[in-house]
Amino acid sequence: MFERERGRNQTALIEDPLTRRGVELWLERVLGFYGEQGGVDIEVIDGQIILNARTKDYLYGDFTPRAIPYVAGSRPLLEAVVRECVRPGTTQREQALALMRRVRDNRDRGLASPNLFYGGTEEELLKRGAIMCNEVSRLFACLCQIAGMPARLHGAHISGHMMTEVLMDGSWGWIDPMKGMAPVTDANQPASVWDLMQEPKLFERQPAGFWDDVRPVAVAFGTEERDPRNLALAMASFRDFYFHPREAQALGNYFAWDSARYTYPWIIRPADATRLGEARHQEALNRQKLGWPAFYHNAQLFDEPLRMRGDQRARG
Repeated sequence: MFERERGRNQTALIEDPLTRRGVELWLERVLGFYGEQGGVDIEVIDGQIILNARTKDYLYGDFTPRAIPYVAGSRPLLEAVVRECVRPGTTQREQALALMRRVRDNRDRGLASPNLFYGGTEEELLKRGAIMCNEVSRLFACLCQIAGMPARLHGAHISGHMMTEVLMDGSWGWIDPMKGMAPVTDANQPASVWDLMQEPKLFERQPAGFWDDVRPVAVAFGTEERDPRNLALAMASFRDFYFHPREAQALGNYFAWDSARYTYPWIIRPADATRLGEARHQEALNRQKLGWPAFYHNAQLFDEPLRMRGDQRARG
């Protein structure tokens, strides 16, 4: 289903011309960085489908197989991480959160600089301490699958971020393993990508335990990642642009047992710096037209307290 509207043709499912333009510019940017033959981080685009009212039933139905045909012993390093993190007798959500924390903190445990090179297999990402969103998202998806949970990739193309969605205890839940974010609905069920698209203000109503896990990568305020102002910036970023009503949300499959389909080159510099730079410039102009908030481009323009479930009082 939607075979003709996948990958580089996924704009066919978008009616808004500026959103469609945003996806075209996103593709220009990633091709400028990785190159036309950029390996796995380009190849995963091929199966992506835009999530909207037209595709929702399929994407939350048959798109991602529930069966996990992973052969034990085929990826021993990843299996070792799963054994390290997953405790017997825990729920699948608890298992996914444990794996999320391991991937979130991957940059602290690597053998080299996270930015020594880009790309590589999930095993290489673990060893390097990778932190780039697309890298840690495919690593996290593979770990969840090896642990027995269907998982897939989620992209917010216009804002430029890759995340994941995991089937936990029968419910799809969105997780950003890069920043340590796994929100719930007001009924304390995992919040799916679709849930967050319908109600981005769920980020203002998360319990305190949610914020205990959040580790923003960027330090826009103060000197600590977990400065309340940086947490507030993360809250508003997901509410106001990653789940902006004109964002292009896409879902794609990537399987731990299917690595032979992909290539895993290392890159140390952009494939085409001119193409990359022009795409970034045009993206910035297009986001302004779409109504992205000013603090997307300059975090110092952000001034809002952290909000959470319960008292809703400002912090910081």
